[in-house]
Amino acid sequence: MESNVPATRDQTDQPGTERPALAPSRPLSVALMPLALVTFIVLALTIAAWTFLAAAT
Repeated sequence: MESNVPATRDQTDQPGTERPALAPSRPLSVALMPLALVTFIVLALTIAAWTFLAAAT
């Protein structure tokens, strides 16, 4: 009974045939959208607080 034997490599997978890395398919604008939203929210809250505090004095 050989239940703990490691799996063998497939015969079609030869050492000289490496697969090329896949190029990223996500555009850069998708990655920068959360950063832009956070920046907008922080700026909006800062301007609102500045306006409120300036009117209070």
